[in-house]
Amino acid sequence: MVDFRNTVIGVVALNALKLQGQQNAILSEIWMDAFIQDFIIDLQKEQLRFGKLGNGGEFPLGGPAYIDSVRRIRGAQQKPTDKVNLLNTGAFYDTIDIQIGTSFFTLIANTTIYGDDFKSIYGFDILGLNDENLQKLIDFVRPIFIEKTLIRLLAGI
Repeated sequence: MVDFRNTVIGVVALNALKLQGQQNAILSEIWMDAFIQDFIIDLQKEQLRFGKLGNGGEFPLGGPAYIDSVRRIRGAQQKPTDKVNLLNTGAFYDTIDIQIGTSFFTLIANTTIYGDDFKSIYGFDILGLNDENLQKLIDFVRPIFIEKTLIRLLAGI
């Protein structure tokens, strides 16, 4: 019988055993990266600018009350459209942040910044990435995840 313990194959095999169950730690490390957080927040802001909800739906068209409130917030000289995007002054967008869990993240924001709670008006899906943006995030993070996994797998070689 051949002893592989001190060979490249043996080290990789041992590291592979150690990797089992470390996916959450790798993901947490990725989510903690400020560059990754900025990327996620930018995806959320872009999604909102286009009037898209996290559940794949769209914001409803705003009626006269919405247009009046936007004029009140932005100033009378602004000509808002009836397309809801929650941009207004940009103050709401500035509150968007990320809360990191063990293997996940949650997008958070001050949804009452203009006095009305956006969640009570438009639902809880105003925050959260839709399928299109989740796929962009997966495509962006996949090579980083693979690289971090390989570094752990090949450690000591």
